[in-house]
Amino acid sequence: MRIDLFLKLSGLLKTRSIAGKACKGGFVILNGGKVRSSSTVAPGDRIELTKPDGSIVTVLVNAVPEVKQVSRKERGSLTSIIESRSRFSC
Repeated sequence: MRIDLFLKLSGLLKTRSIAGKACKGGFVILNGGKVRSSSTVAPGDRIELTKPDGSIVTVLVNAVPEVKQVSRKERGSLTSIIESRSRFSC
C-alpha cells in the first residue's frame, strides 16, 4: 500500500493530500530514509512523522489493510506508537 494512503487510513494525517505534501516536504521518514508518496509500506516498517503542529511521532506498522476504507475502531490496530515528542519538549 502507498504510504500516503496508509497515513490517511491509519488516522495519522487527516487527508491523503496532506500526507502527499508531507512526503514531498520531507516530513515523513520510512525506515530511516525520506520517501515519496508512492513508496510502499509493509508490516514491521518504522515511520517517523513530523505533524503539522510540529510534534514528532514514531510508529511501527502492525498491519496494512487490504481495503481502502477502515473503520475508526480498526485504525488503532494498524500502528503502535513507539515514541511521541512535542515540539516544546524540555
